[in-house]
Amino acid sequence: MFYHELNPKIDYSRSNLRWNAWGANDQDFGRKAQMPEILKLLQREFKLDSIRETPAVSLENIKLPNGKLSPSDIKNLSSIVGKTNLKTDRYERIFHSAGRSYYDVLRLHFNTLKSFVDGVVYPKKDSEIIKILEYCSKNKITIIPFGGGSSVVGGVEVLKGKGQKAVLSLDMTEMKELVSFDPISMTATFQAGIYGPQLEYGLNLKGYTLGHFPQSFEYSTLGGWVAARSAGQQSNRYGKIEEILTSVKLISPNGTVETLRSPASSIGPDWNQIIAGSEGLLGIISEVTVKIHRIPETRKYFGLVFPDLLSSINFIRKANHEEIKTSMMRLSDANETRLYEYLGELGKKNTPIRKFKKFLQNSYLNAVGIGENKCVVLVGLDGSRQEVDHSFEGLKKLWKKGGAIFAGEKLGQNWIHSRYNMPFLRNHVMQYGMGVDTMETSSTYDKLEDLHKAGIESLQNSIPGSIAMCHLSHSYHEGACLYYTILFPMDPKKPEEQWFKMKRSVSDTFTSFKAPISHHHGVGIDHKKWYESSLGKPGIEALNGLKKVLDQKEILNPGKLFHS
Repeated sequence: MFYHELNPKIDYSRSNLRWNAWGANDQDFGRKAQMPEILKLLQREFKLDSIRETPAVSLENIKLPNGKLSPSDIKNLSSIVGKTNLKTDRYERIFHSAGRSYYDVLRLHFNTLKSFVDGVVYPKKDSEIIKILEYCSKNKITIIPFGGGSSVVGGVEVLKGKGQKAVLSLDMTEMKELVSFDPISMTATFQAGIYGPQLEYGLNLKGYTLGHFPQSFEYSTLGGWVAARSAGQQSNRYGKIEEILTSVKLISPNGTVETLRSPASSIGPDWNQIIAGSEGLLGIISEVTVKIHRIPETRKYFGLVFPDLLSSINFIRKANHEEIKTSMMRLSDANETRLYEYLGELGKKNTPIRKFKKFLQNSYLNAVGIGENKCVVLVGLDGSRQEVDHSFEGLKKLWKKGGAIFAGEKLGQNWIHSRYNMPFLRNHVMQYGMGVDTMETSSTYDKLEDLHKAGIESLQNSIPGSIAMCHLSHSYHEGACLYYTILFPMDPKKPEEQWFKMKRSVSDTFTSFKAPISHHHGVGIDHKKWYESSLGKPGIEALNGLKKVLDQKEILNPGKLFHS
């Protein structure tokens, strides 16, 4: 298997997925055995007298209101999808009522989530989706489209539409088949509910790859990627999902929109790009045609150590401007570099030999002018051996000019092995009263260093004593994405207010730099205020007019993104 980190055997049965945390019950953080060491580090960093466990409330104790679907609704919806594909039990309703943001998980953890779906429907074909939309439009039932449920921006928040009596989650994961495969045109069409590993494994068996690997890859779906304009970690080579997208089928209450399978056109506004990022407000994405690629002959992933942030940014900028072919360039700032250094030492005995090796390493770094401000850049190259070697030699000239040193391929291999695993760490630290959240934006190269600094300051000032870090995760000809992480002790009395303050602060900072509120997480409800201010009143009204045509009764995911 070329992608040896791919896990095609994840059990996606709903009962095996955690209802209040990231991932499946039988999957966990790879360094779970070292959690006592991690907790000790957090205790030291935050100068806490002790760290106490704050266990989550049990599923049975979640305050769940009675469902509002009538017996007639249940009978009629069951007749469309079959009795086993309409769920109204406790687990299904709670699982489908929140995404996996820190704010979502926080409310589930402390039993403060207030709104829940009244039922969950699992269609298996387009005709069932059409009938569900017809029924819900006539009977005043809100529909929230649901894929993997990995949204971190309130994309599946339960908001009832105006004048509507109940909320139904429409789960697409039973629609997971490969519809057609075209090796001549190098495209493939899938039903939109297919999970990342299922899709990629099926292509790999034929010798192909989609090349789209977001960190949520194991627990997100193709339809969700399109709905939120997702970015994969190897987007330098393969592009973001809206660039990979060739054709899409959108089923709306007012009919079906299916775009042409063509490489390009000049026939007015591009419906592929209208649907990409629509977050379920315009219709249900049921089928997606994507560009595919042959599995690369080889890959070379390695680490570089730079003296500081600016030299790292300049390396990435010049690599893009010189059009050196890379799959990924991921820059960790000084704070994140220190964190990963610590995680890399977990479980290793501090023997005299290790101490001596560490001394030699630090002495060498100091001798070449690399000190406490050092930043690590991980670089990924995929392709033919000749292509990879050519890119490597071009990059070598740039990193030497930037004062960096080659840190070897072990760093790259470690990242590949653990790249989908880090979200599991949040599950554990939240059990001990520690908050972790992420947010991302993008800007042009001339503003990146200042925006990085302002973002870090706004995060740390909003929660005094917190630790903020950042990495540059995706880069382009004209700029790059900044992806922030903040760690902090939860406010035991007002954890939600603590989060709101932080979110407002960093979002206002992004807006002050005229940077987008999101680069690849989407808008949902959490980012709506800042999205609306950046788009302006005419833009918002125009999009709502489009929604009104496709969804006249406004039953689809109301209150999110641009919907008033």
